[in-house]
Amino acid sequence: MLDCLGINGFVMEQDKKYLKLGTDAMLLSEFARVPKRGKVCDLGCGSGAITILLAARHPEITLCGVEIVEGAARLAEKNALHNGIEDRMKVFNIDLKNVKQHFEAGSFDCVVSNPPFMKDGGGLKTEREEMLCARVEICCTIDDVCEAAGYLLRFGGSFSLVHRPSRLSDIFSAMEKANLAPKRMRLVQDTVAAEPSLVLLEARKGGGSGIKLLPTLVVKNNDGSETDEIKEIYMRK
Repeated sequence: MLDCLGINGFVMEQDKKYLKLGTDAMLLSEFARVPKRGKVCDLGCGSGAITILLAARHPEITLCGVEIVEGAARLAEKNALHNGIEDRMKVFNIDLKNVKQHFEAGSFDCVVSNPPFMKDGGGLKTEREEMLCARVEICCTIDDVCEAAGYLLRFGGSFSLVHRPSRLSDIFSAMEKANLAPKRMRLVQDTVAAEPSLVLLEARKGGGSGIKLLPTLVVKNNDGSETDEIKEIYMRK
């Protein structure tokens, strides 16, 4: 069964074995600033949620997905076919820690990632390995993701990711080691009274100091309905 994404007629096939399309992917696809005809790489693309969403929002970009789990990578390829974008979206079933063996340095204008949020050593060990790789840092760490992004980006290119606010110190440290300078940050919270649950962050390769903190994105109104901004991001207005 194909799920309609609600953006320019694009659809997505999903499988319960792999991480499904969620709010974090939708928000990142809207937050990432992509050059009009840019080359974009999605690190840890899973079944292709962010890659497909970016293709839907930006019809002139070319995309590359990197995914270590073979079944998820194959599903991402199927999703490219479902949307007729196989000519501008390629999927590589490889470990992102080995991108230097498959790509030239500076090959991309933009890199995006929805990496595992949790450090290894926690719970969730009863889950399938395919799901664990998406949620826990057993296949890659935030340092690995930032190192890969720093290698793949041209000078001045942007790296955008979504993560947990509690990991910000780890993220900033990993970015610094990869010559990525944080430039834009936006916190996301479920309601006005709730603590932030997500952070959207953009860095630039070789960028200078100084970061712009954007207004907090609130998902729901007090009555539980979606805020106008969330409706716009989902293209429901």
